[in-house]
Order: sequence, then structure tokens, then C-alpha cells
Amino acid sequence: MSVEHSDDIDPKIEEVPADSSPDGEIFDLWKDGKHVAYVVIPAKTGKRHTVVGDLGDAHKALGVLNSGKPE
Repeated sequence: MSVEHSDDIDPKIEEVPADSSPDGEIFDLWKDGKHVAYVVIPAKTGKRHTVVGDLGDAHKALGVLNSGKPE
């Protein structure tokens, strides 16, 4: 089955849990069947941050964001 999108309508972005720990949560973002980024939600702030890269980069970002050090 195929779904057409007009140029002014963004295709649905799917958020899939990738990892969860006491440090926070990481979600994998998929668009049109392709991985595009990770969403990192540190336990310290609870704010959402987008990380482009691999799961290791997302874990590093989670550590930095929980440390309180400048990004």
C-alpha cells in the first residue's frame, strides 16, 4: 500500500523506544521507513533533545545533558 503526500504535508514521523535507564530515555525517530535521528530525554531535566548520529552518540549526549555541563 502506498500513501501520497502533497509537498506541504510532512509524512508521519514514528518514535520508537530505543533505551531506557535511570539516566533517561532514548527514542529512535523514523521517517518514511528510514532512521533519521534520536530523541534524548535526560532524567535531570526531562526536556527533549534531538541527536543526529548513532545510538552511541545518543548515549554520550544523555551523559552530557545529565552532567549539567554546557553542550
